[in-house]
Amino acid sequence: MDINLFSKDVDLSDVMRDHLEKQLSKVKKMVNDDKIISYDVRVNKDRAFYKVEVTIHLPGVLIRVEEKGSDFYNVVDGLVDTLERRLRKYKERSKNKHKKPLKDIQNEPTPIFEENESQITKRKRFFLKPMTEEEAVLQMEMLGHNFFVFKNVNTDEINTLYVRKNGTIGLIEIE
Repeated sequence: MDINLFSKDVDLSDVMRDHLEKQLSKVKKMVNDDKIISYDVRVNKDRAFYKVEVTIHLPGVLIRVEEKGSDFYNVVDGLVDTLERRLRKYKERSKNKHKKPLKDIQNEPTPIFEENESQITKRKRFFLKPMTEEEAVLQMEMLGHNFFVFKNVNTDEINTLYVRKNGTIGLIEIE
């Protein structure tokens, strides 16, 4: 399994790397390895806290999980548990609600970070893939975000999904 590992402010020992790879190999059992486009793992350390973030690129969807804590091994274990739950949910929803498999993303979203002297401290640019509302809801849940901007395949307009305070999902349609 190819893992793109990026670390910042932390030197990962061989034992830490082995533990991370061993735990992520559990995920490999849940998804056919040929369906996984790539694994991106980012490990940061800020003071005494580790932050581990995993992004799995699958055809048609990104699954992102982030975990923070003071013990690296517990952080990795919790991260893998959350990742397994998200993958089970993805597989379940794609079988039940989407009788046909999700379309392949031809242009993966690649964030571009720019520095600016205004109040905006971070910018990201993404390719907006045309998708149905159901696909957008699934993508928002797999990323773990509380909003998601997408191009609606039915109306050919830009829409925004968001999680409301009561837990339901709202849709903003631009006129």
